[in-house]
Amino acid sequence: MTTLDTHDTARPLGSVEPSEKNETPVPNKKSRFSPTVKGALIGAAAGSILPVFGTFSGALIGGIAGKVYSKRCAKA
Repeated sequence: MTTLDTHDTARPLGSVEPSEKNETPVPNKKSRFSPTVKGALIGAAAGSILPVFGTFSGALIGGIAGKVYSKRCAKA
């Protein structure tokens, strides 16, 4: 008897068994905050931590970045 006879050759070694439960896709949940507001909040938090930016300037830069991001995603 060879080693091939003792192994299950139908599946490659290390493969994972398929799950029996049906996985339904989760619908995309809309955020209650716009990308501009999220960018401003992240920028304000980063501005308060980093000594280069202040809180206000970090919020301003983050808001502009969020606006640019939302316009770029709208084109795609």
